[in-house]
Amino acid sequence: MFAYIPARSGSKRILNKNIKLFNGKPIILYVIENLKKLHFIKSIYVSTDSKKIKKICEKAGAICGDLRKKSLADDKSGFMDLVKKDLPRYIKLENNDKDVLFVLATAALVNKKNFNLAYKQYKKFNSEILMSCREFDQTPYWALKINKSGNLRPLFPKECFVNSQYLESIYYDSGLFYFFNFNKVKKYNDLKNAKRIKPFYVNDDSGIDINTLEDWKKLEDIFVKKNNA
Repeated sequence: MFAYIPARSGSKRILNKNIKLFNGKPIILYVIENLKKLHFIKSIYVSTDSKKIKKICEKAGAICGDLRKKSLADDKSGFMDLVKKDLPRYIKLENNDKDVLFVLATAALVNKKNFNLAYKQYKKFNSEILMSCREFDQTPYWALKINKSGNLRPLFPKECFVNSQYLESIYYDSGLFYFFNFNKVKKYNDLKNAKRIKPFYVNDDSGIDINTLEDWKKLEDIFVKKNNA
């Protein structure tokens, strides 16, 4: 198994997000350092369209190879675009090894223990994808939407009047990491279409999906709290 970290340069909401300084060093370096501690990871690859990011990551021991195609480095290129069109070049470098740990460059707080536990679950369940997930704090079944008349209406009319203790828990992609086998997922147009997705539950201590500066500040607060506990 090898690790794959996508790290394009063109983040719009947070400038240079993947190498933005986090407690004094580029955030992606925390991810690389944590991955280097894993016995089941043979190589760490960083896919980037930036010479600057490539230099930072290769100095830390990751492998980048050729820069990623610009057509796969815009904000329209999604998870499956990278899996189908970018990941194969690293599979070749790994002598056709198709087991992958796909990690986001901002997953700085996911530690060795969590990765090891997730790996054990991935091997045990033989799932198509093992996805890091988080439970919704408040049930989405009570969500409201605005109809054509401009009025709020229940998104789930049948469930919205049911007490929360009688509603099943609902989870969402935490945006941290995914274990999968390339051959099992390449047939899908979206990773959520996979028939066998197993969850690996995480909490805020493992980090959050970073999309805004408010998210970044929250991640910094979590880091400080963990290191001062």
